[in-house]
Amino acid sequence: MSVYIDIGYSQLNKKGEELCGDTIEVLRTADSLIIVLSDGLGSGVKANILSRITAKTAATMLKMGGQIDDVIETMIETLPVCKVRNLAYSTFSILQIFDDGRAYLVEFDSPPAYWGYGNTLLYLKREERQVGDKVIREAHFELKEGHWLVLVSDGVLHAGIGGVWNLGWGEEQIGNYIRTNAPGEYNPTSWAEKITAICNKFYCGEPGDDASVVIVRLRKVRKLTALIGPPRNRDEDALVVRNLMGSEGVKVVCGGTTSQLVGRVLQRDVHVCMDMLSDLVPPTGEIRGIDLVTEGAVTLYYTLQYLKDDPEKLENTNDGASRFTKALLRADEVSFIVGLAINPVVHDPDFPVAFALKHQTVRDIAETLERMGKKVTVEYH
Repeated sequence: MSVYIDIGYSQLNKKGEELCGDTIEVLRTADSLIIVLSDGLGSGVKANILSRITAKTAATMLKMGGQIDDVIETMIETLPVCKVRNLAYSTFSILQIFDDGRAYLVEFDSPPAYWGYGNTLLYLKREERQVGDKVIREAHFELKEGHWLVLVSDGVLHAGIGGVWNLGWGEEQIGNYIRTNAPGEYNPTSWAEKITAICNKFYCGEPGDDASVVIVRLRKVRKLTALIGPPRNRDEDALVVRNLMGSEGVKVVCGGTTSQLVGRVLQRDVHVCMDMLSDLVPPTGEIRGIDLVTEGAVTLYYTLQYLKDDPEKLENTNDGASRFTKALLRADEVSFIVGLAINPVVHDPDFPVAFALKHQTVRDIAETLERMGKKVTVEYH
């Protein structure tokens, strides 16, 4: 599937509880992504333990190749039932999205998920099936770019009960709110946080139940390609520029010599931007057709430091390293084209060692991005 699955979630704890009674589990198998939302009966430590056992057991069985029927049967047979309320001690929703776009949703005593495209709620056909003495709801459907799906726990459904809403927020009102916010530029996490913020408002700041929201949205893969340093063999100058310009998504050039190389091959002017000056990071540049042009070694060093720090600190900064960092964080797939030509400046005894180790810095940046779940390739010339 040539789209990216964006996932975000947000949770509210019941008033007075340190632990949330809902658990969200996300993991990948060889050919799919699995998301489990489990709601433990009640609240606090006991609910948290029950929901964690449920979510982790279901996710682990599926990851180990277990069939969905076996997972559901195991979960339903092992979960105790509250004798007073005749309810399972833990309910769950499982969403499995395969790499070819096929999706499977199963719901056991949980609120129905919302499926949509753009600002439109779509009808998700479910079929009821009995497993043992329990009834589950299942749906098989296709997901494509632009589709989204929202899972919620009971605490969202019941928000405001006896107060703002006599019977709680309710399925229809929640669906309308989700639909009207869907077209916005929110990432899934921000979108989920908006929903739980409204829940908290309906609860008058004192949630009467744990509330969880999980949002999945499919969008086009964001790609970034960065050319860093000239090739060792000058005969490859045109090749690396051609590879850069032929790539999809954001295009970045790092290094003064590299910028001149790109300008020469493309026969385009290279301009230095003096409007955004920094005490630490050298100024950026401009080349027509390139999204970001920066200095090399120093900018890369600070980019690595920024990646390891809190990304929110970059919100109001606009130097070359912070712009490169924000572009890398936004990308899903990153390709580095690294030239191995020797830069004479690194032999200057006054040039800091940390800045001179440019190729190691690139490898460290790549490893940091991979730990964040991004797909990274490094190509040397």
